[in-house]
Amino acid sequence: MRYLLISISYKNTDIAVRERFAFDAARQERILKTLTSKASIGEAAMLVTCNRVELIVTAADLHVALSDALDALHDESGVDRVELDGRAHSYEDEGAARHLFSVASGLESVVVGESQIAGQFKEAFKFAFERGFVGKRLRAVSDHAMRCAAAVRSSTEVGKNPVSVSSAAVAQARELLGGSLEDVTAVVVGAGEMSRLAALHLIGAKAKVVVVGRDLEKTEEFAKELGEGVEAAAFAKLPRLINSRKLLFTATGAPHTIINPEIVESVDFTRYWFDIAVPRDIGAIDDENIKVYAVDDLQTIVQTNMNLREEEAAKAYRIVGEYVENFFGWLSSLGADPLIKALRDKAQDACRIELERAAKKGFVPKERVQSVELILHGAFKRFLHAPTVALRLAMDKQNSETVADVIKDIFDLEGK
Repeated sequence: MRYLLISISYKNTDIAVRERFAFDAARQERILKTLTSKASIGEAAMLVTCNRVELIVTAADLHVALSDALDALHDESGVDRVELDGRAHSYEDEGAARHLFSVASGLESVVVGESQIAGQFKEAFKFAFERGFVGKRLRAVSDHAMRCAAAVRSSTEVGKNPVSVSSAAVAQARELLGGSLEDVTAVVVGAGEMSRLAALHLIGAKAKVVVVGRDLEKTEEFAKELGEGVEAAAFAKLPRLINSRKLLFTATGAPHTIINPEIVESVDFTRYWFDIAVPRDIGAIDDENIKVYAVDDLQTIVQTNMNLREEEAAKAYRIVGEYVENFFGWLSSLGADPLIKALRDKAQDACRIELERAAKKGFVPKERVQSVELILHGAFKRFLHAPTVALRLAMDKQNSETVADVIKDIFDLEGK
């Protein structure tokens, strides 16, 4: 089995397209179930965030698997198949592992070095594993990816003082309001990680925060976790709040817009609304006093910050390269070592059987059996040395499973 990874992210799509790939858990499960029912695909896992879909599978025939995977993404997203072909990036084997390790390490994120992706990565593989879509091959690559991410974080400063889309939104708001958010009231909608980060950065900027959610009890708990002075408001109060406050940050998991023209009133001051959700929370608003910033609008400020970290990112990519090399070396050893042991066991069994027969017929005196046994062991070790080295080298190649199958057939090692 080989690895195939398909990547759809902010690097090859705009937010309007990515919204169509914002698969919830049920849709993710449906895709993984469809894929693993295909003859071309063994295991499958999928990471879905606001900014990316990473689909990785194991497959014997990568060409067929790629077609099957794109078909499944097309069927679920409704994105035109030809457009999907042109936009999606695909990676094979070492390229797939390199990209996956980079994603887990936060190097492919909008905010390079952000740590949130590691948790999302872990949950994505756990989700697929618990439903039987992930076996030993994908579990191995995900485990190594997490180790790589930990090494990148501990060995570089790429994640030091991390910015995030949420922090970039708050920074943008501060700049728009003349450099200070002190005592400005901001409305934060949603209780997820993006909303939490936005609220924390607002609190750090000495802004007043009102959090809004559909479940008032949970919203009150969320407000309490954020700290003293944070207010909680029922979702029914959202129209009044957005029409009376200058700042709005929204990051819900709603599959449709929640702030639409019918709840928006004209006011005589400028409002700045930051929609950091995918799919977007804010619908088309035609009001010159409302400035709406979506995720893609914040990437410039994030990139400016990240340019300062290029040297650390280069170090991080070198670590990723080392981990990819080590991972494939480890995979090769898994394939070669059992075969080598099986070959040696078979040779040893043959020696033992022939020696017992020779001793029984009196060809070898009893007092010489042990010495002859040592000679025979030395002979088969010498004989197998060169094939063992060649086999280890062959298992480093991409057709290693074919080589292994041929060796098993020739020496009758099936089941070893």
